[in-house]
Amino acid sequence: MTSSEGSIFRSKYFRFFLGFAVGATLLYLSAKNVSWNEVKDEFENITYAWVFVALVFYWIELTLRITRWRLLLSTLKPPIAVYKIALSFISGCAANNVLPAKLGEAFRADLLGRLASVSRMTALGSIIIERLSDMIVIFGMTAWGILFITTTHLDTASDIHQGLALLAAPIAVLVIAVYFLAVKKNHFISVKLKTLDIKIHNLLQGLNALEDPWTTLKLLGSTVSIWTLNCLAIWSIMMALHIELSLNQTILLVGITGISAAIPAAPAGIGTLQYAFHITAVLLDYSASAALVASAIVQIALLGSATLVGALSYSYAISTHLLPRNETDK
Repeated sequence: MTSSEGSIFRSKYFRFFLGFAVGATLLYLSAKNVSWNEVKDEFENITYAWVFVALVFYWIELTLRITRWRLLLSTLKPPIAVYKIALSFISGCAANNVLPAKLGEAFRADLLGRLASVSRMTALGSIIIERLSDMIVIFGMTAWGILFITTTHLDTASDIHQGLALLAAPIAVLVIAVYFLAVKKNHFISVKLKTLDIKIHNLLQGLNALEDPWTTLKLLGSTVSIWTLNCLAIWSIMMALHIELSLNQTILLVGITGISAAIPAAPAGIGTLQYAFHITAVLLDYSASAALVASAIVQIALLGSATLVGALSYSYAISTHLLPRNETDK
């Protein structure tokens, strides 16, 4: 590959275009056979009390996610104020919902770096642990769900089995690599990596939380709790559409939507989230129109609320912490 070709693939404009292209393609596939009259009926028959319940579960989940990130950053000295971690986290959520290609994660690390004067790469290292622990639980949930649900759509179930098989090896390699770099700090490979570049050194510092077995256990426990709350939120949204899923069906739906959320596509999972609900609708025999409406409720009510609060949090962070004092006083 030439340098000019490499610069194209590294370009933020290319990533933006690719994210939107993936989202648009999956949105089309999800909606092409939908009856829009049925979609209208689904919206008209929403039980909004269940949407409110979903919002409660979702915000408890976000609070626990902030607590988990604080745990992963607890090895840094001096300690980072909780409100700075919360501001950075919720602002990053908002950024993920308005920017494509999961750029909100880099945004979150950058904001924490500016608010707390810590290395952005160190913050990014802690986010890597977050996302990897999420992926382990999501993978397990999808595998559990597809194993224990009953479906007549064996071809779709087989496709999911094959997808999980393809994901298993990369996830295992990443888990082993991250754990090795975090725990075997004095191994010659870890030492050599740290000497290559200060950015690599700072990134590895963000993995330090895994050194302590008790912290690792708390990380796993909080991650399971986070996804339990997510299951309750998604189950409530389906109840709002008068679809009562079993435990295994809910686990499968959340597992598939969790995998879709990890794809660096369009903002707020537009397209990827719709397609995840669509696949699950095929497996569980509920309508494509209900799948489309359910994914829209997630994006409007849950992700929309996080985006609004995140935007306000970012404005607060900028006006009170990052602008020069003489500018804020004008």
